[in-house]
Amino acid sequence: MDKNILILSSSTDFTTKFRNLLKKRELDYPIIEATGEKTIEVAREYVAQGTRAIITRGGNLEILRSNLINAVLVDVRYTYEDMYFSFKKAKKYSNKIACIGLNLAFDVATKFKNISGEDFLLINPESVNHIDTRVKKLTEEGIEVVIGGITVARAAKKYNLKSVMIEVDETSLEIALNEAISILNFKLEQLKNFETIKQILNTTADGIVAFDKTLEIMYINNRAKKLITDKSNTFAVDHIKNLPKIRDTIEYGTETYSELIENGDNSLVLSSRPLKVGNIIFGAVVSIQKTIHIQTTEKEIRKKLKPKGHIAKKYFHDIIGKSYTLSKTIEKAKRFAKSDSTILITGQSGTGKEIFAQSIHNYSERRDEPFVAINCAALPISILESELFGYVRGAFTGARPEGKAGIFELAHNGTVFLDEIGELSQDIQVKLLRVIQEREVIRIGDDKVIPVDVRIISATNKNLLEGIKKNTFREDLYYRLCVLDLELPALEERKEDIPELVKHFILMTAPDIKITLEAQYLLNNLSYEGNIRQLNNIIERLIVMCENNVIDEQLVADVLGLKSNNLENKALLLLHEEKNENTNVILKMEYQLIKETLGRFNGNKTKAAKELGISYTTLWRKLKNM
Repeated sequence: MDKNILILSSSTDFTTKFRNLLKKRELDYPIIEATGEKTIEVAREYVAQGTRAIITRGGNLEILRSNLINAVLVDVRYTYEDMYFSFKKAKKYSNKIACIGLNLAFDVATKFKNISGEDFLLINPESVNHIDTRVKKLTEEGIEVVIGGITVARAAKKYNLKSVMIEVDETSLEIALNEAISILNFKLEQLKNFETIKQILNTTADGIVAFDKTLEIMYINNRAKKLITDKSNTFAVDHIKNLPKIRDTIEYGTETYSELIENGDNSLVLSSRPLKVGNIIFGAVVSIQKTIHIQTTEKEIRKKLKPKGHIAKKYFHDIIGKSYTLSKTIEKAKRFAKSDSTILITGQSGTGKEIFAQSIHNYSERRDEPFVAINCAALPISILESELFGYVRGAFTGARPEGKAGIFELAHNGTVFLDEIGELSQDIQVKLLRVIQEREVIRIGDDKVIPVDVRIISATNKNLLEGIKKNTFREDLYYRLCVLDLELPALEERKEDIPELVKHFILMTAPDIKITLEAQYLLNNLSYEGNIRQLNNIIERLIVMCENNVIDEQLVADVLGLKSNNLENKALLLLHEEKNENTNVILKMEYQLIKETLGRFNGNKTKAAKELGISYTTLWRKLKNM
């Protein structure tokens, strides 16, 4: 039997209906009929055995509430229907009826009398102990039937009166049962959460102490007990309580970081945060660490996490294209990678400058060290300076309390990639020049020099020589950055790579989609001011708009807004106008693609045509022309 819930019944009708409900729900909770002092005895006995919720009603509920039983009390509420059916049954015996009820039962009976217009006597005794006297008096007044609970029924029997126990509605019982189960489940979850938090706080390396508004300890974990216990084995919390910053946290909600205190042989660092519900502060939580532990942890974190957080993901084999221009650029970049000199990568926007920078790093001797990149145009000057060189605690408003390392520190022994280098302000250019020359940085707000060993790769789509003429870029910095100059070709200079790039972008996003030769030719002949990035965006749009898994020339025209009165004839003209030099190049590409596809399918024209996105007849005609 499950004793988590106890049902204290106030009538035989209540007992019968609740037993039926429990049977229907396949539940096994104890049901005890009791009133008066017995109610208290039974409740205390079951609570001692683990009962956590008691379902009852009427006088029993009032008795348990007044005696502070340590369990959840769930009321089976009286309803209009309860009184209606009880009164209907009583009238079968006599019209001289009295209803005796305490508190809630009396209130419901009163409402029933007012609404129904029925004539009966209403009695509200002072307590259960007064019921016997009132029933005896009713016999003297000519009452022949009484309505009430168990105590009323027993008194009626004693004085030879007919009695009707107040009916109980099955719906009310089910509501009460569901409420009790829900409350227990909620309390169980609360207990689980409390135990989980308690165990988490006891496994953390930090000492945790929670104070209320009066600076009394609400909670202290095991680690804190060890850290702030003095030789007499009492908690040395007075010093913590008297810290002005801790008091400010409780009084004003001010957060405190890295407050240093001495406790015997221990040097401790304290941080505090307010405990709040909404805007109401009800205490503070203080975390405590040994300074030696912080120092050791910081060293380990720097050693283990720096390489993981800043890595180059791209390699030269990730660069798509086999054109002569691109191949020569990659060959040059590989030679540069073997040097430790600074490299300036130039080229139009969208030509892949960061991919080349990452590939150079991964091809260099620094490949196992950090690769840290920053876009110099993406941040305001004040923030950019702090990101580049770092800062110490209190360097400026909003600075982290613990300070922050700049990217040159983070990239120690590795590579720093400065994208959009042409956007640097004159002030930052001066500081950057010092880093390159001296191989050392000074954090903002500090006077300590930090030596660094980094390889610098920078990139820009601007003409820095023009910037030198206009006094927007320092000449000495330019020559420091441009020891090795790598210029990336625009897509216009390597159009023969477009088919391979298109195929790559489609495979990366939607490998089931095919593109027709005519559509490919239209893409080959576009102008790409945004270079590879623009081509990638176009392919992404075509994939989204593609409805039949085939990108054809009409879709390309629609998506890009190409104007043509006869697009099909225009595409065919591109295919067959041999006198045109560009067309000859395209035809060669087409013939090479057809040959490769037929080779993959061992000469099977049907499969080859399907792979190429053209009909069998079209393939046969093209082969004949070849």
